[in-house]
Amino acid sequence: FLTNAFGFRDLAIEEIKKYRRSYFTGLAKKMVYEIDETGFKEWTTPGIRAQLLNINTKELVLDFVVEGDKDSVHILNAVSPAFTGSFPFCAWVIDNFVIK
Repeated sequence: FLTNAFGFRDLAIEEIKKYRRSYFTGLAKKMVYEIDETGFKEWTTPGIRAQLLNINTKELVLDFVVEGDKDSVHILNAVSPAFTGSFPFCAWVIDNFVIK
């Protein structure tokens, strides 16, 4: 912790600051156009969910994003439910991005 190896100390301090409501809502305001701060009055057990954010439109991306070049293909925003359709989706990626 003292040496800040791998930036762990910075990460820990950043996470602790999120327990201050004003700091937390300030971070939320940076991601959306409008926010109702009255929704931040009660604290509950946090949940963690990976979600892709389009920084240009400040909107959550609700579907897969497929990017790549001639050497690689990257699947973005493939969270846990992605495994449900993984085989059909894999076939689609191969057909549309690998075998062109």
